[in-house]
Amino acid sequence: MEKVAIVTGASKGIGKATAEKLKSLGYTVVSISRSRSEVGDLIYQADVTDKEAVFKIINEVIDKFGKVDVLVNNAGFGIYGSFLETPLDEEEYMIKTLFIAPLYFIKAVYPLMVKRREGNIINIISEAAYVATPKLIVYSAAKAALAHFTNALWAEARKYNVKVSGIYPGPVKTNFTSHPSFRNAKDSFSKYAVEPEKVAEAVVKAIKTGKREIYVPSKLKIEPYFLKLSNIFQDFTYWVVSKYFS
Repeated sequence: MEKVAIVTGASKGIGKATAEKLKSLGYTVVSISRSRSEVGDLIYQADVTDKEAVFKIINEVIDKFGKVDVLVNNAGFGIYGSFLETPLDEEEYMIKTLFIAPLYFIKAVYPLMVKRREGNIINIISEAAYVATPKLIVYSAAKAALAHFTNALWAEARKYNVKVSGIYPGPVKTNFTSHPSFRNAKDSFSKYAVEPEKVAEAVVKAIKTGKREIYVPSKLKIEPYFLKLSNIFQDFTYWVVSKYFS
């Protein structure tokens, strides 16, 4: 029986690698991105912050296939610079892309997954959700919001047999720094960046395991240990939350 996967931001980088990986595993892939993707069985060129467009697309997908097995919320971008200088309108759009858009997609597919007692929701987050940096303040904050939402949804969704995972990449070789604000940014991490296919592999792991958090470290491979140490009680905490408060 065919499996249907939706991937946002599928035209390049992590999204493209994920769409390619899922197609190679036999998934019917629905690709959604602002610039037209080259990968996918059903391709939509759309802005993920457009609520009406999102629900229209999801309804079309459900009408066509009757279900969504996997949702990968990946679309995003960053703005670099001091909070004194970064433009508010761009920051607002970034927050909508990184946090509000995933809510739209999840709101559209989650009820059907609950009804079917089956499905995967996977949010591509970032190590920045745990360690905010002064030059990526709003980006880090938006990713932190998505991380907290993902953890809470994981706790809720377990009783419906719906798997929810957050994936936390470190530096990845993508066009993340293509925004003009990165023009004069100091390049401290590119030599440690991993290929986007590493994140795509983490998506497959999330589909199989439903693990709440999956890390994709840089070539240094040390960040997960620091992140796990700083959140040592989270697994137990969210187990309690899912058992007694959901």
